[in-house]
Amino acid sequence: MLFCGFLQGGDLRYCQKCSLYKPPRAHHCRVCKRCVLRMDHHCIWINNCVGHANYKVFFVFVVYAVTACIYSLVISGLLLVPLCIALGVLLGWHIYLILHNKTTIEYHEGVRAMWLAEKGGSVYNHPYDLGAYENLTMELRMIVLFVFLPPSCLKWLTSFCFLQVLGPNILSWLCPTTTHIGSGLRFRTSYDELAASPDS
Repeated sequence: MLFCGFLQGGDLRYCQKCSLYKPPRAHHCRVCKRCVLRMDHHCIWINNCVGHANYKVFFVFVVYAVTACIYSLVISGLLLVPLCIALGVLLGWHIYLILHNKTTIEYHEGVRAMWLAEKGGSVYNHPYDLGAYENLTMELRMIVLFVFLPPSCLKWLTSFCFLQVLGPNILSWLCPTTTHIGSGLRFRTSYDELAASPDS
């Protein structure tokens, strides 16, 4: 059964357009004419796909765009309000996606999967969302950062999902360089968690 680019049971997926096998969370971009690891979307503004290799750069670009827009709004007045709102919504959307360990494509596939599951009388769970607590605290077991921050900030800042996108060094988060965790070929899923639990 296929859910959000994940074939339950670990079977390989095949791209009909590339005539190649593709890893979980990879999708074929019809503009770039290739499969992109952990593809989020094809961005017309940067004329490139946003995926595993460059999602951090895109996210930091949006953060800087919102910051610059707010600064310009303060300096020049109300002329930039619609642009600030649009960019703020885009930033909020990508923060939501990071916290739920989803891509834009997986979100939209999940909406359809949720509708089909409800129609069939079952429940749909996004396979890469490990639950709010696990998403927010997974990396706390592996690294200790910023002793001077209160625990509430530490949990948010060291969220696994943010570390997966922005990298393990919090000092380089705002640096628009590509640093990401993993190869983009394998991602932890809720199915892995179920298989590893002692009750199964």
